[in-house]
Amino acid sequence: MIQKVLFMLSALTRLKDRSRLPLLLIWLLVMAGVCSAQADTDWPNKPLNLLVGFSPGGGADTLARLVARELESELGQPVIVRNIAGGGGIVMATSLKFAAADGYTLGMAANSAFDGMPWVAPLRYDTYDFDYLTTISQLQNALVASGNAPFSNWDEMIAYGRQHGLNYGSVSPITREVLNMVAEREGIRIRIIPMRGGMEIMNSLIGGHIDIAWSAGIHQAFLRNGKIRVIASLNDERLRTSPQQPAITELGYPMGYTGYFMFAVPKGMPAQIHERLSAALIRASQSPTVAQLAEQRMGFPNIVMSPEQLTEFIHSAAEDYRRAAADSAP
Repeated sequence: MIQKVLFMLSALTRLKDRSRLPLLLIWLLVMAGVCSAQADTDWPNKPLNLLVGFSPGGGADTLARLVARELESELGQPVIVRNIAGGGGIVMATSLKFAAADGYTLGMAANSAFDGMPWVAPLRYDTYDFDYLTTISQLQNALVASGNAPFSNWDEMIAYGRQHGLNYGSVSPITREVLNMVAEREGIRIRIIPMRGGMEIMNSLIGGHIDIAWSAGIHQAFLRNGKIRVIASLNDERLRTSPQQPAITELGYPMGYTGYFMFAVPKGMPAQIHERLSAALIRASQSPTVAQLAEQRMGFPNIVMSPEQLTEFIHSAAEDYRRAAADSAP
């Protein structure tokens, strides 16, 4: 079909009887629509690329690879996972924005890469450059330290930090803003150490290279053996796996952050493909294999939103960040 359209376009350039031109143009427009609809119907007819905003080995990467395997079964095509770490998802989201909106490239990161980052740092994308498909799990955000740290709770950490300062491992600008606020209020000197993913953070804590860090949930695998301890929940409420530790909102900071690992695509994907891809992703994310890994082995609540729910959540959060940025502007 496409070859026929190209042949007719070539013929138009050689047409001598111009009276037939309007009819031929109408035919071409009709055929172009048929080709587009046929392409949508044939999707997917080649492998998909899943861009993951974190380095291999962490919680997000583990979940992404399991969902990719389930998605392959749903769609009948390979799903190739590509790790594009940096900036807590910023580097990946930038690549995703400039990908073709054809249903063959999707990205996974925490929602902060899409709703908060554009208002915290100058980026090459904004919240509205993407369509949002679904979530896979709720993050278990925590301020964590090594099990061998010279402090075991919030008050001890603050006292230690006032005397010695703290090296803080962070994967994104938003997590740095939170600890900068704590440092300013508590009179602590904090040195920010950029990290590329959860596994790097765990290794740096256990190895004694940093004192504290923000973890989205990978720390839960290290709680039983005592290698990592939770200092405070950074969600709006206490964490399910560390209920004895207070939420940061209980400590006088009105800035709890409940977020999700989620999937997005470049803006403008054809509606039929959008519907099929989001439905397949929801089924993959709710599959018993993924749910069991998330809930039982990793400690992530397997919360799966619809595209409409996720879009509303992202846009609402982005508006909150926009207002906060405007209020803090000089």
